[in-house]
This record gives sequence, C-alpha cells and structure tokens, in this order.
Amino acid sequence: MFEYLAERYDPGATGDQIRADTARLATAARKLRAEGHLIEFLGSTFVPGDEATLSRFASSSVELVETAHRRASVPVERVVEALSLPEDAADQRRET
Repeated sequence: MFEYLAERYDPGATGDQIRADTARLATAARKLRAEGHLIEFLGSTFVPGDEATLSRFASSSVELVETAHRRASVPVERVVEALSLPEDAADQRRET
C-alpha cells in the first residue's frame, strides 16, 4: 500500500464539521476494507487559517481514496502520494 494525502478546502468550516467529515471518512474506509479493498484511514489535520483539511490514507490506489470521499459525501480537491516520516527521522539525519 502507498500513503496518500487528500486535500480539500472548506471555507467557513468549523472543527465540529471537520470532525463529522473525519468520522464519515473513517467509516467509508472501513466499509471499503470490509469489501476486500486495500485502504486505511490514517487521520485528518484541519488548518483553519488556510480553510484546508488534509486527510491521510494508506491505500493501493488514488481511486480508492477518491471513492472513500464520495461514499462519505466529503469533497476532495486532489489526492497525491505522500511520505510520512517518523519523528526521529530528523535526528537520524543529523547523526550521519
């Protein structure tokens, strides 16, 4: 599986709205997984100053991430492959 970052812009969105969207995305990903698809919802980050939400998924394809959004009725602007690094990655780099 690959990691993907899904971006959406939510002008005027509140934390409560983003929490509800996040719950629906998690449910949609669980249902897709129960159907045999390789997808896992990893969480969301809301950036109120930019009116943006970034959601992370592990999935076998961009299309599955888009399907999760459709099923959750959550809009998505774009989905891109991403790489999350452990917090100690910066320390390891300094040591070399």
